[in-house]
Amino acid sequence: MEFGQGLSGTETRVQLAGPGGAPGAEVRYWSVDGFPEYETVRRLQHELVDSRARGEIPDTVLFLEHAAVVTRGKGLQRPRSGEAQELRAMPLDERALAARGISVADSERGGDLTYHGPGQLVIYPIVKLDGSSLGADHDVEGHLRRLEGALARLLAPFDLTVEARPDATGVWVGSGSAARKVASLGIAVRKWVTYHGMAVNVVNDLAPFHLISPCGFSPEVMARLQDLSQALPAAWEKRGWRGWLEEGLARELVAGAVERK
Repeated sequence: MEFGQGLSGTETRVQLAGPGGAPGAEVRYWSVDGFPEYETVRRLQHELVDSRARGEIPDTVLFLEHAAVVTRGKGLQRPRSGEAQELRAMPLDERALAARGISVADSERGGDLTYHGPGQLVIYPIVKLDGSSLGADHDVEGHLRRLEGALARLLAPFDLTVEARPDATGVWVGSGSAARKVASLGIAVRKWVTYHGMAVNVVNDLAPFHLISPCGFSPEVMARLQDLSQALPAAWEKRGWRGWLEEGLARELVAGAVERK
C-alpha cells in the first residue's frame, strides 16, 4: 500500500469498542517498508497531522525503522530570528557521525539528542487528543504515559522489572543505578494532534549512542531488548522481532485506550 511521500507498506485497521458494546472509533496501523529517511517521514507526519485535525482520517500509528540519524529536539536548536532563547550545550561531532553514515536532523519533538537506526522500532502515533480514540482527552502527559504503559505491559511477562520515571520520560528496565533505558520518547502536538513518539531499541547497534549524550544521559544507560531476556528472542522467533513487537504494541495501545474510557 502507498502511504505518501514515496513510502509504502502494510495497513491494518482496528475498530475500538464504543459505549454499550457499539462499534467505536477506527484506528489505522501502518507498517512502513525499508529504512526511510527522517525528513521523508517527518513530511508525511505533517500531512497526517493536518488531515487528522480536519477529521479526514482516523488515528494513525506508524511503525518503522529509520535510516541512521541523530535528531535534535527543540531545546538544542538555534533560536529563530527575534526569539530570545538560551540553548543548553550538548556535544555533537557531526564529522564523526558522517564518517559512520549517520545524518543529523532537527525535530519538533521535545527532548535533546537521540539516535535512530535499523533494528530499532520507531512508533509515531498521529493521535487526536480528544478522548474519542487512542488519545487521552486534552492530556499530553496522559498520552506519554499510554505509550510507556503499552511497552511496559508487553514486556511484563518476561520477568523484567519495567518502570517509567517521572523525571526521565522513557521506558527503563531494572531498578536504581542498574536501570537501563530501552525506549526513548519525544512528541510534538499541533491542533491537539500528536506526532513523533517512541523509539524502542530491539536489535540495533548501540555504538552510535556513544557518539552523543542520548537525552542528556550517559550512553551507558542505553540497552536493547535482545540483551535483556533470553525469552524475548524466543517469543519473536516465528513472527520476527518487528512483527511480534508491532502486533503487541498495537494491541496494548488499544487496551490502554479502552481501560481509560
